[in-house]
Parts: sequence; structure tokens; C-alpha cells
Amino acid sequence: MKNEQKMKSLSRMMALFMLAVALSLSGAAAWADEDDKGYSHDPKSRLEKLTKKLSLTQEQQDKILPIIEEKHQKMEALHEQMKEMRQAAMGKIEAELTPEQQAKWKEMQEERQEKMKEYKEKHGDCDKKDKHGKGEKHE
Repeated sequence: MKNEQKMKSLSRMMALFMLAVALSLSGAAAWADEDDKGYSHDPKSRLEKLTKKLSLTQEQQDKILPIIEEKHQKMEALHEQMKEMRQAAMGKIEAELTPEQQAKWKEMQEERQEKMKEYKEKHGDCDKKDKHGKGEKHE
């Protein structure tokens, strides 16, 4: 029964981890422009895009840039915290596994990384207009 509980707990943690990854990806996409190919991590580049789309005045740009920079710094800090939490959780999970389970766990991690790589290759090179309900769907 104890192993059964561990496996349920492991399944829940993996589900939460995958949800966190999905939310991270969707959050980045929310800041991207429709006609861009991805999210720019550079606040000045983001401001340029907003200026172009919204015809911002210099005064507006001067006020908006610090807002974007602050958001960027906070997001980077959160990203780093999430990375550290993920690594700590993964280490704790692995410590609870038998050597046979650890081997399978590592295999699962490699499969997950490969799927993420494939996803990025498939979706990273596409126009936003063709993604996620905006026009044609991927096949």
C-alpha cells in the first residue's frame, strides 16, 4: 500500500510539473504580438513593438519602459525560483525511488525533454497567426 501511495504522489507531482510548464509557455505567448514569431525577452524590443503598434509618444515610452523592465526582472526572478523548486522536487522524488525506478524515472525525463524539443521545433518556427486557434491549425 505504501508503494501505491508513493506512485499516486509521484503521478500528482508530475501532473503539477507539467501544468507548471504549460502555464509558463502560455504566459510567454500572452505577451507576444500576433504577427511576431515569439516573445522578446528584451524590454526595449518589447517597447519598440508597442510603440509601433500603438503609436506611443516619447512621454508614454519613457513611462512604459520602466514598467516593462520591472515586469521583466520579476518574471526572471520567478522563473529562477520555479527552476530551483522543480530541481529540488525532482531530487526528492528520485531519492524515494528504487534503483530500478530511478532508471525508469530518468528515461521518463529524457522522453519529456525530447517531447518538449519536438514541440519547440514544431511550434517555434510558425507564425502566431497560424497557432492556437488564430487561423489554420497545426497538423
